[in-house]
Amino acid sequence: MNVHSLNRVYYPTLCFGWVQRRLCGRRGASDSGEGGFTLVEVVMTMVVLSVGIMSLAPLMVAVVRGNRFAQDMTQATALAEDRIEEILNNPVYAGITIANFPSEAQGQIRSGDPGYIKFARSVSIADTLNVLGDSVMKNVTVTVSWCGFVGRSISVTLYGRVARF
Repeated sequence: MNVHSLNRVYYPTLCFGWVQRRLCGRRGASDSGEGGFTLVEVVMTMVVLSVGIMSLAPLMVAVVRGNRFAQDMTQATALAEDRIEEILNNPVYAGITIANFPSEAQGQIRSGDPGYIKFARSVSIADTLNVLGDSVMKNVTVTVSWCGFVGRSISVTLYGRVARF
């Protein structure tokens, strides 16, 4: 035993077997002495990685669709809330009519704002009458609808009531 081998410090590594020979730089007796990867190893690694990445592609499509749906739902809810608040905060009870708050087709909301072109908004106002036939309450329904991913119609509906004082 020479002096140099006594001073050698061995550090534990996480390299085992093939990984130890290839990545950690320790060659076994069967290696030719040249480092690196063979073409077969590189191609197999690329195949494994590409299969793994391609398996994530449907997940990415689902995430994009989910985010788009959430954005559309948020915009539709905001449009419905804007209209129902406008109706409920009207100071004149008699002014709460369909004539004053008409329904809007696609492309008409907020004067054709491109951000809202896919949405349509409908308003329904129904009177609740007392025994004398007088209107004592108005039931307001605001529905915002749009066309989803596969042509499916989606809508958000909000309800409100205005009592006559």
